[in-house]
Amino acid sequence: GAKKLFRKIKDQSSSFDPEQNTIRRDGVYVYEPFLPTQGVDIKVYAVGASYVHAEARKAPTVDGKVERASDGKEVRYPVVLTQGEKAIAAFITEAFSQYVCGFDILRTDGGSLVCDVNGWSCVKGNQKYYNDCSALIREKILEPTRGKLGFPLPLVP
Repeated sequence: GAKKLFRKIKDQSSSFDPEQNTIRRDGVYVYEPFLPTQGVDIKVYAVGASYVHAEARKAPTVDGKVERASDGKEVRYPVVLTQGEKAIAAFITEAFSQYVCGFDILRTDGGSLVCDVNGWSCVKGNQKYYNDCSALIREKILEPTRGKLGFPLPLVP
């Protein structure tokens, strides 16, 4: 059998197919080894090389059911990244030349593993992240003008 992961469909994110015992050859599929992760995936959102926000969610491999809050959004929990994971975030933003991006980390017994990188990924419904991200993007946009305009640009409330 095989556990099939897919984009969330209502409250499902995976299913087990006991009949899947051969490698499919009728299209393009990704087969990955199972990595034990204590049942969580970590979603990391980076803005530049020095800002990260991270959240954990129940891994789709646990039971395939998406946990939802009363507002219908997927339940996520704040996560503190290790120094190594923060270094990975800085490396990804530089390597992909992507100032704002997101990626997924699996924490395994062998260490942290990046399994997915997404360009321009944002934290949904988190005002602090929006404020921090917009301030950093503003600084990045204005960076080339520093000292050239002769006057400071005001902050917009």
